[in-house]
Amino acid sequence: MKTFNVWQNAWKDDGETPLTITLPDDWEVEYHEIPADSMPVLTQQQLREKIFSPIGMESIGSLASKGERAVIVFDDLSRGTPVKKIAPIVLDELLTCGVKRENINFLCAIGLHAAHTRADFVKKLGKEIVENYPIYCHNPFENNLQVGTDSYGKVVSINRGFMECDIRIGIGSIMPHHMNGFGGGGKLLFPGIASMETTATNHGRLQFQPPGSTDAGGFRREIENMTRMVAPFYKIDAILNSKLDIVDLFAGDPIQEYCQGIQVSAKLHAMEIGRPKDIVVVNANAKYNESMITVALASQELKEGGDIVMINHCPSGMVLHYLYGVFGKGYGGRCWIPHEKRLKHKYRRVIYYTPYPDYNSKLVFDDPDSVIFATTWEDVLDLLSHHKTGTTASVLPDGSMSYFREKLM
Repeated sequence: MKTFNVWQNAWKDDGETPLTITLPDDWEVEYHEIPADSMPVLTQQQLREKIFSPIGMESIGSLASKGERAVIVFDDLSRGTPVKKIAPIVLDELLTCGVKRENINFLCAIGLHAAHTRADFVKKLGKEIVENYPIYCHNPFENNLQVGTDSYGKVVSINRGFMECDIRIGIGSIMPHHMNGFGGGGKLLFPGIASMETTATNHGRLQFQPPGSTDAGGFRREIENMTRMVAPFYKIDAILNSKLDIVDLFAGDPIQEYCQGIQVSAKLHAMEIGRPKDIVVVNANAKYNESMITVALASQELKEGGDIVMINHCPSGMVLHYLYGVFGKGYGGRCWIPHEKRLKHKYRRVIYYTPYPDYNSKLVFDDPDSVIFATTWEDVLDLLSHHKTGTTASVLPDGSMSYFREKLM
């Protein structure tokens, strides 16, 4: 059997053990390594140097010398950013520069996802921060302040606590995104800590860019316009490999550092597309509770009527989304689309490999009836047993943080 290792280590205590999968020797298998996986991992000293080398704005120390109350915004569990490796460096700098411990708080940018718990915060920040600093969860439905209007004259509102602090710092990551070309930059704020109205309005225009696009489309332009309304905001964006190690980092002005960062991500997270395959095995680690986004990527290299195997070992299942989620029989959030009205992909089945199957996770897919759970890899191979000698297959190490370069040309 051909053997491949992929990572399912997001938010696990044991993050050093890869998941091993096997495919028959008589299959033709293409493994799509992403360049980020060949990059050296940054040391703590290198992280410090990059965090304190701002692009396009003054340093954290300078911001701290002019302010009193600090907020550190961080992304939620739907993103693989190892915040616990970055936050202590930022905290040390704030404290060294005279900001009082009692004037520092953390804010989780959940966007329109479900609220987080202590256990979630420990995974993101570590026990020491959870035990010693207040950590607030953004509420998109209340306690948001208007900071301006967008290009269409619509109200822009953001978290009240964020605006009440005069030292504003954000920690996130840059990787391909299925609506914005790339995540990172001001997306941590919009939609991360924006009001429901602001997010629903901006997303409802459907001005999206495909993963890997560096073009400043309408969706991205609005995010950047809104981000300028809440300056100064010091943004730290990590570039990750499929193991969720940091291989590069950009910091400073959220628009300027993002513009530089996406150029690096465009190279390090790109894959070369091969000829269409009978089977595409796609792993989801960086955004494992939003793993349904990997199906569109896998479909790009799939033959009509082929099978997708999606790997996702998230014990909590798919993320709850108040804008796009389903909340009852035949109804959902403001941007939810009934399954019968959605565009259909060319796959026959999505074999969902997870030890934690739950019916609701099927409902986030465009065609829930095509989704079949497999709780072990042996179950996956049984479901694929009708594929014979000469079957063509691909393995994508993390479809939630990569893209096919040729699809943008």
